[in-house]
Amino acid sequence: MSQSKDMPMGSTTWTDYDEGYRRALGDAAFLAWRAAGARQKALNIARVCRSVSVSAVLEIGCGTGAVLVELESMSFAGKYVASDVSLEAVEFVRRSCGRFLSGALVGSAGSLPFPDKQFSIAVLSHVIEHLEDPVSAVRDAARIAEYAVIEVPTEKVLSNFLRRKILGQPYASAAAAGHVQFWSPRSIERFLEDACGLEIVARHTDFLCHQIEFYGRKGPRMAKPLIKEVLKRVIPGWIYTQLLTTHATFLFRERTRGEKKLVAAPSSSVKEAR
Repeated sequence: MSQSKDMPMGSTTWTDYDEGYRRALGDAAFLAWRAAGARQKALNIARVCRSVSVSAVLEIGCGTGAVLVELESMSFAGKYVASDVSLEAVEFVRRSCGRFLSGALVGSAGSLPFPDKQFSIAVLSHVIEHLEDPVSAVRDAARIAEYAVIEVPTEKVLSNFLRRKILGQPYASAAAAGHVQFWSPRSIERFLEDACGLEIVARHTDFLCHQIEFYGRKGPRMAKPLIKEVLKRVIPGWIYTQLLTTHATFLFRERTRGEKKLVAAPSSSVKEAR
């Protein structure tokens, strides 16, 4: 696995990213799952970057490179670079994205060897919820690019509160996808502004399209997405975001010298408190 996107595999995969990718990259279902969600992720990135001139983009935690493929198909940038903590993932991306990729390297989010402002945009799409130290990753993305983008699932919502407090069950994504950080729609904003000391420039809420909600579901497993589709039609969006998981996408940047405010030193783990 990588520091990146969710997938329908067991939690054991997340203990060794290289071994996880070594197995997963030969799985057609895994690759199809990543490709299915990549288009919407790329559209969300493009949406929050509409006011920004983009010449070079770095995707941190690139995984299979599916999001980069979609961005390139949209002519999002002129130069594309990828990084991931997994050598297996990086080698796969070099092969699958080689026709347009300018570079790919193995490296951990938070300590990438790039000078300040080398890129127009740095992307962390479904990455930081997997990290023990998301603050360092987000701050470093803002350092090496003029602007940075994150997308995360907002899982601190009423349905998960009931799941945990009444049913005594953990977040489903902790075991199924390796998530170690959890945010609400509001707390992810506080995380960027207060914990990371960054300026939010644009934001977007993705309610998850029909294709993603129903992907791979048959029979009784279609009940949940059907209920969600009905709720999307009958209740206000702001209520839906408090009730069920959505995806939050943000464009942000470092504050200018005059704008910077005092930020407390982060703990090594943000976890659920934010």
